[in-house]
Amino acid sequence: MDYAAARGFDVFALSVRGYGLSTRPPQLGRGPGDEPPAVRGPTAARDIEAAVRFICERREVDRLNLLGWSWGTTTTAAYCAAHGRRVARLALFAPFYAYDDPASAARLEDPARPGRLDPGFGAWRWVTERSQRERWDGSIPRGRRSRWREERAAKRFWTEQVRYDAKGRRRRPPGVRIPNGAMADRYDRDRNRPIFDPARIRCPVLLIRGDHDRSSRAQEVARLFGALTASRGKRCVVLGDGTHFMQFERRREELFREVQDFLEG
Repeated sequence: MDYAAARGFDVFALSVRGYGLSTRPPQLGRGPGDEPPAVRGPTAARDIEAAVRFICERREVDRLNLLGWSWGTTTTAAYCAAHGRRVARLALFAPFYAYDDPASAARLEDPARPGRLDPGFGAWRWVTERSQRERWDGSIPRGRRSRWREERAAKRFWTEQVRYDAKGRRRRPPGVRIPNGAMADRYDRDRNRPIFDPARIRCPVLLIRGDHDRSSRAQEVARLFGALTASRGKRCVVLGDGTHFMQFERRREELFREVQDFLEG
């Protein structure tokens, strides 16, 4: 945000409901297994619609640029597919789309009823610093962690998340309640069921990922790039020595420059 603002852009960030300072859905106040996954992609897309409408009215503009990361690449793309006249350019960092992956889908489905999401999956889950670090560290080649990432960046990333969950801070170990809607969306993507039609996106689109990103899969990105048949000026960029969390790593400014060059193009 600072990088873009320093170059003359007005920059806004949205925390979808259930995250950060945004409203917590009532499901997050109950037991995690009591209800279906909270905050699915279409719900998040409605939050994006409300934010875009607010920004356009506040800044007196007709359209803006959108940047999505990780699961947010599916929700911003879904919004753009439905409201293309509001989006000038769409940048998707660590893009998700859809890809047939029976093994991955099987880990999330009902063992008694294949083809259906496990009903015990629940509305939300606890994420701890340890589980988050295991995911991040597992993407960095052995012996290169200090060269790829500063320890203080990893610590700050966690402390910024847990500060918004008072209940989680009191927990031992501390944790953050995360809606399971994004994981349920992943189950659909693993069964080749995206929440948006890329052919309905007409604006220029940037797909950008780190070469060591284990969440944004190369097959999905390639498939999405091919499906963006109506995009005017699409491009795909792969940055070396970067993971799913490249925005916090030592080569982050390469990511910032690529995105900024695209937005200013």
